[in-house]
Amino acid sequence: MLNLDSIKIEVRKIDISGFVNGLTLYESIFGMMQGQIAVQDSTNFFDNFIGTELAPVDISFSYLKQEYTASFYMDGITDMKLNTEKKNYTIHLKSIHVPNFANTVNSVYNGTSAEIIAKIFADVSASENKMAVDSKTATSGRYIAPNIPAKDCFKTLVANAYCIDQSGLFMYERLVDENTIRLTSLHDMVNNAFIDNQGTPVSIKQGISDMREVQINPMAVLGTAEDFLMKEYSMDFVQKIEDGLFGEAINEINLDETQKIENTTKEVTSVPKTKFKLSGKLYDENVKSVLANRGDVASGTIINTTVRAFNTMMNVSAMSALPGLGVGMTVECKLSSNVEQGTRRHDGKWLVKHIQHDFTQKGGEYSYHQSLGLVRE
Repeated sequence: MLNLDSIKIEVRKIDISGFVNGLTLYESIFGMMQGQIAVQDSTNFFDNFIGTELAPVDISFSYLKQEYTASFYMDGITDMKLNTEKKNYTIHLKSIHVPNFANTVNSVYNGTSAEIIAKIFADVSASENKMAVDSKTATSGRYIAPNIPAKDCFKTLVANAYCIDQSGLFMYERLVDENTIRLTSLHDMVNNAFIDNQGTPVSIKQGISDMREVQINPMAVLGTAEDFLMKEYSMDFVQKIEDGLFGEAINEINLDETQKIENTTKEVTSVPKTKFKLSGKLYDENVKSVLANRGDVASGTIINTTVRAFNTMMNVSAMSALPGLGVGMTVECKLSSNVEQGTRRHDGKWLVKHIQHDFTQKGGEYSYHQSLGLVRE
């Protein structure tokens, strides 16, 4: 495990990194970043500087000459242990975007799903906040936001959108992007390999058995971890089949045409489904709702394909941190060269679903490791 080059943790512009025992930051393809700071307060910082208002928390650090910055808001304090000369407590963090996403939206939008999401983001966010749209969306039309929080708009739009390569979309934030929000399809995530400076896909592996290799090249420890746990493999498989996840007979009813269409997919379960589509003639000028695809066969197939990508889950704990790694990327797993152990089945490409960044302070030095959540079909 390697140490940080430097770190600064500021609460209301006051650097508290000297009395932070540990810092945890969490990112996931399912939403915004969050975190926790474990503090040993011997300067009475809590009484003098922490108020009840929305307090900004800015974190910056350097690791293997790569710079990181991220901003959060304090989301409360828990587990305060009071001693005569100090206080121990945990500061909780929420993404800087969360308060903005609570703003209500009352407007009409037109365009592709990605364009509508980007417009709503711009309407509720400060000018310095950025969104990166990585994928082109196939879904388009009109969306009316009826005076509801922006976060609810995003949830509905993302859940019903898919890209031109027929895969679902995800809206998320990661540490390496400096608070930029990303909108990426599953197809583009799967094809976004995490590469090194030479353009080679990076592998994660079990701990190095021959420590002489580390003495020759200290960077050899990067991406190594001792604990690989197969969290799930085809869990609730019977229920998934019952729900039609792997194919279903679909009766589609177009409400504006009073017409029933019977469809049969290649893989058919014994449970038929009836879908009621939103009317394609909801608006004038031949404009469809951006949600009109919900309930049709193509949309159902895309949603099922997206869910199946999370059918197998593996956790990697306390890995020596890889600089630049973020969710929505793929990594190569190399768990063993021993075929008899059967671990080669788990080798290959995995999608990074979530990362927990852990920073631990000891003797004034901050060590850095990552815990990963990996998925694949």
